[in-house]
Amino acid sequence: MKKNKTASKRCAIYTRKSSEEGLEQAFNSLDAQREACESYIHSQRHEGWNILSTAYNDGGFSGGNMDRPALTTLLTDIKAGNIDVIVVYKVDRLSRSLADFVRLIELFDNHQVSFVSVTQQFNTSTSMGRLTLNVLLSFAQFEREVTSERIRDKIAASKQKGMWMGGQVPIGYDVLEKLLVVNESEAIAVRHIFNRYLALGCVRKLKAELDAEGYVSKARILNGKAAGEKPFSRGVLYALLKNPIYIGKTHHKGKLFDGQHAGIIDVSIWQQVQERISRNKHNNRTRTLAKDPSLLAGLLFDDMQHPMSPTHTRKQNRRYRYYISQATLQFKEKETGSVIRIAAHIVESLVIDTLLTLLSTAATLIDVIQLNVHSANDVQQLIENAAHLAKHWKEKTPSEHIILLKQLIHRITISKREMTIVISRAGLRSVIQANNVSNALEKPHTHEDEYVMKKPVQFKRCGIETKLILSDDKHAPAHPETIQAIKNAVTKALLWNDALCSDQVSSIKTIAEQENVTPQFIARRLKLAYLSPDIMEAIFKGNIPHTLSLGLLEKSIPLIWEDQRESFGFAS
Repeated sequence: MKKNKTASKRCAIYTRKSSEEGLEQAFNSLDAQREACESYIHSQRHEGWNILSTAYNDGGFSGGNMDRPALTTLLTDIKAGNIDVIVVYKVDRLSRSLADFVRLIELFDNHQVSFVSVTQQFNTSTSMGRLTLNVLLSFAQFEREVTSERIRDKIAASKQKGMWMGGQVPIGYDVLEKLLVVNESEAIAVRHIFNRYLALGCVRKLKAELDAEGYVSKARILNGKAAGEKPFSRGVLYALLKNPIYIGKTHHKGKLFDGQHAGIIDVSIWQQVQERISRNKHNNRTRTLAKDPSLLAGLLFDDMQHPMSPTHTRKQNRRYRYYISQATLQFKEKETGSVIRIAAHIVESLVIDTLLTLLSTAATLIDVIQLNVHSANDVQQLIENAAHLAKHWKEKTPSEHIILLKQLIHRITISKREMTIVISRAGLRSVIQANNVSNALEKPHTHEDEYVMKKPVQFKRCGIETKLILSDDKHAPAHPETIQAIKNAVTKALLWNDALCSDQVSSIKTIAEQENVTPQFIARRLKLAYLSPDIMEAIFKGNIPHTLSLGLLEKSIPLIWEDQRESFGFAS
């Protein structure tokens, strides 16, 4: 009786060594690994195991990642179906990363490839082999994490003792026997930078002056090549000015420790610089020093709840300010609200006019801040304070306006039809009680007692500019050109829909070819054929809300007629 021949298994041997040390020897670590693997494969000849001639050797490559040439070649051969078994000396020769190992094992399984470690005596073709592999990898990862923790603890302890722990040597110092020593010629430049910053008060001006005077960064040797000696960037100057190493300190996780090196800058000068940087940062954030600051920064949102960020452009030496939706700035066109961009002076004027009207109207003011808990004299005093604030609003500086607006308003939402201002009752009370901007700042801002003011608005095209105005007339007539454009679009949509339903045309594509437009354009316009009968009647009579536009109709048409009336302003 003829015996069944054992199926042949093609075995690939993979070897790796982390460093290049010793690889020049006649018999090195890679040779030793391969010899052990070959011996194991020879012992499995009865199972049909055969050694492939290709040598997959990675000498001088870390096992912490998969960026290794021989491993790349090995994976390519696996995907090509040229390998049945992978043999290594130890598990960590293939990878030291648990995540990478999981991906490798998954790849091996997908291509019916077994994995064998000759010194740990298991292979992944059995369940016990898989369990052993997972246990070994878990312990290997644990060992790496413990080692990392020891290194971090050592660095922390060393920094607490003020030791220099390596890295890029800051200008003003050299390293001698692992200690920072002052480089006197560079120290002069460092002192000059600190003193000039205090005199100029601005990193932008400081950089311009240093560039004009020819100051450059520290000369360095990077990967055997000369580096540095370039003009200071603003980021480098900020880092230099905030570095506590110049007052003889080291820092670790936000804490300062006495260093083992001498300082270059006097502590009082360094502290003045930190205070100036902090003050400039606050002013930049609130834009209180700007000639024409964005008053509603952080308060204004579109109707999809995206922040409206301040921006500007220049034309013929004139500056034009805007608020633009963050959805647009982040290229999220599908998430944009009904207002993408709005002129800053227009929306700011509307908000301030609304606030001044509130402050000047006693009856509304009492309702907003709920003055029933006060005496008659207190009520009268607060009403007078509010009126005084409204009367003298224009006399205040832009920075005071910003402070007051942030105290008075929680949020502003703008859409093509409506502006919603959420007033803080507590903020309003604190402002008119204090009757002083600085005192008002000390009051906490609470959002638990909000008062919502809704104002209908409309956008009007005036030449090349779009104006936004408050409108209490919700039924103001639409522009004649808008009415005619909507009529034409609806008429065509009805004709195209009839042609499709009566099989006069076979598809939207056919209509697009006839009209010389894209199929997407036809599909978008066809939705107009599904407007409710009463809306269509109103359109053809020219009796449509001023807020309705062809773009709004094309954007989204609800299937339910009542929802259409609500969305497009026909509900009333």
